[in-house]
Amino acid sequence: MRRNLTMFGIIALILCIGLVFVTGCTKKSVVKDEAAISQADDAKAKAAADEAARLKAQQEREAREKAEREKALWEKAERERLAKERAAAEEAKRLAAKEAARQKMAAPELTDVNFDFDKYNLRPQDRDVLKRHAEWLLKNTGFAVAIEGHCDERGTAEYNMALGQRRAEAAKKFLQDSGVAEARMKTISYGKELPLDPGHNEGAWAKNRRAHFVLTPLSK
Repeated sequence: MRRNLTMFGIIALILCIGLVFVTGCTKKSVVKDEAAISQADDAKAKAAADEAARLKAQQEREAREKAEREKALWEKAERERLAKERAAAEEAKRLAAKEAARQKMAAPELTDVNFDFDKYNLRPQDRDVLKRHAEWLLKNTGFAVAIEGHCDERGTAEYNMALGQRRAEAAKKFLQDSGVAEARMKTISYGKELPLDPGHNEGAWAKNRRAHFVLTPLSK
């Protein structure tokens, strides 16, 4: 019986050793499987992160390329717009110069009318000159006229400035009474500041006592 117990103990010991061995192997296998799973998860996470980074970089590149294309198109359109504006401005300038030249050629130089010493009333011969001026202005309504009053060198600057203005106004009134619209006329006095003849004698003074007419095209 003692032998049987001994044999039983030996068998039990072998079984325990086998159990321990099997359990240890199982634990090692489980640890290895968990490590493999963890590595696979890490690989998947890295792959997902790499793909996300790639997609982000692609989106940023596409957005940048789109912005560059739009900028290039805007710059091209802006260059074309500015070129058209410059061309239009140059054409308008050319046409204006052409029209001004044409009108300058069409506009006569209206003859001055003269005045007696210290007078601003119109003489008969000067009225005839102003009649011709009025006729021309009535036929050529695209012009305005500035009427300048001038005096000779005698007298004070203040007195001659006032006298020159009265001479210009006298010529304007005659033209207005002849039908020329007041809006087309303006007057200015230069007194004795702009003599036609710089001489200091009666001949020079007679020339300087005058109303002078300056034609300008009306703006359209």
